[in-house]
Amino acid sequence: MFLTGRGSVLGAAEMLSPISWSLQPFKFVGLYDDDQQKLQAAIQSSLDQNRHDHGQVERHRAW
Repeated sequence: MFLTGRGSVLGAAEMLSPISWSLQPFKFVGLYDDDQQKLQAAIQSSLDQNRHDHGQVERHRAW
């Protein structure tokens, strides 16, 4: 289970080879439809926030 800003997402995951001692990649192998929609909304929200934050940095950058 993962907690997101859009609610909890419950699904089955497969653990992949570790990248480092602190990073463990995984992939979802099963999600319910409503959980998939919540996950998509959380990812989109994160992408939108990153674009907004990047725009703020560019606007205030000293050239």
